[in-house]
Amino acid sequence: MSKQPTDGPLDAEKKELSIAVTAAEDFEEKVEEVGKVTPPDGGYGWVVVAASFLVNMCVDGVIYTCGKTLTPGWESRFGGLSGASLVVSLLTGCYYFCGPLASALVNVFGIRPVAIFGAILSSSAFVLSSFSTQPWQYYATFGVMGGIGFGFMYLPSIVILSTYFAKKRSVATGIAVCGSGIGTVIFSQLNGPVFKLLGERDDLFMIYLAGIAIFGALFSLLFAPLKPSDQQVKKVAKMVRQYEGKPEEPSERLLENVRNDLEELNKPAHQADTFYAGNTLDAKVGEHVVHATEQHTVQHVAKKSKLVEFKESLYSICDRDLLLSPSFMTLAFSGTFTVMAFLVPFNFISHAMNPAITEDSQRSLPLTLIGIFNIVCRVLCGIIADHPTMSALQVSNIATIIAGISMLFVPFCTELWHYIVFCIPFSAGVACFAALRSVICVELIGVEKLNNAFGILMVFMGIGAVAGGPIAGYIKDMTKSFDYAFYIMGMVFAFSGIMTIRLPQMKSWEESRKQAREGTEMRVLAQNA
Repeated sequence: MSKQPTDGPLDAEKKELSIAVTAAEDFEEKVEEVGKVTPPDGGYGWVVVAASFLVNMCVDGVIYTCGKTLTPGWESRFGGLSGASLVVSLLTGCYYFCGPLASALVNVFGIRPVAIFGAILSSSAFVLSSFSTQPWQYYATFGVMGGIGFGFMYLPSIVILSTYFAKKRSVATGIAVCGSGIGTVIFSQLNGPVFKLLGERDDLFMIYLAGIAIFGALFSLLFAPLKPSDQQVKKVAKMVRQYEGKPEEPSERLLENVRNDLEELNKPAHQADTFYAGNTLDAKVGEHVVHATEQHTVQHVAKKSKLVEFKESLYSICDRDLLLSPSFMTLAFSGTFTVMAFLVPFNFISHAMNPAITEDSQRSLPLTLIGIFNIVCRVLCGIIADHPTMSALQVSNIATIIAGISMLFVPFCTELWHYIVFCIPFSAGVACFAALRSVICVELIGVEKLNNAFGILMVFMGIGAVAGGPIAGYIKDMTKSFDYAFYIMGMVFAFSGIMTIRLPQMKSWEESRKQAREGTEMRVLAQNA
């Protein structure tokens, strides 16, 4: 067999094609570089931080404190504490469950509309629940509808920060999420007096909660979206003309197509580190928005219906690789157990306290302190995790295990100061779990899949939120005491930290198996060739 010439027409063709492909890729990268809206890292962004802080205060303030006020009165109406707890658990669970749904809606309709709709939805849910008389009505309105509304408020309040901040994102996010702790502090002290002022009528208390939720709509009005400027649109349009080799000025139609391209480019789905709590990371998601061909033509983003966009956004979150990853699924199930356990003290600590402590202000104090310590611990766990010798996973595991052990000692507490001491390690565990989850995801799977991972994790956390309260309530109903509920949930909390201790080794094993499989496939292909 004769050999092909090394520098004949075929090689020249390949070389020409390679140059054309490289030119197309360079053009696509330059378009994204020019068309990406640069976060201002300040200015109006601090107004957005304040608005996000207030939305978090309203949402988490209600979620983490309303159970203390409402479940005692519901216990007889629902035939036990487990049924009454399910209402609040559904509120928290649906708040987590709707994360992927909220993410898809934000990508299609924008941040501000989804946040405002969520506030209106949750407020309407609480108003409707004030007319409820049957358990299923409370489950549907207060639990499911209210939880979804809160989820639609929470997720945009986090996403908006990634559009306004890059270099200062960790500071902006830290300030905003402190709203959760402040909300817990304020409403843990406010709910009791308000409930008494309203004659301990839960229907009127629902209207009060609806008022808090509707404030979220007012704060969400400040979530002004950042859009590509006319100058960016014109510059990219001229780049398109140059690439296509056309000397004429961009037409109105081209400008409109480019504007549509850049709006698509700047959607949250095309920002890999949207849910990353630290400063911006260098990563890209998926394919380029604008496609350039080797024939020097440009394919613009095809206009789709909102329904098609929504379906595509929702489908993209269901990442098959993540769902089949043993290490990631271990992290996901760990989150289920963590949330299942840590909501129990929020809902039941004041009722589990020694009956000798009779003053309502003293019985509300642990919940207030959990909110305060949560703020402090979020800052501290971030500082510790940033130390070069520590990883976010190590910090989270240690804090979670210690927090779980602390729950085991709650039944032995007799004095007020005992419960105060309990709040410190417990708050540290909750704070590290909340603050370091996105950082752990990046350590485990990389930033490219962070958005998908965060959506999946929220679903698993929702399962834990729905199950935790009713299970603890059922244990209390069966034993006539909160002691075993705290014993069991404390062990579950500690176990959620223990099960992820070997996560890095599991990930390494997973990667080695993947490389071995790919090597085998390459050898088979080579043999067949």
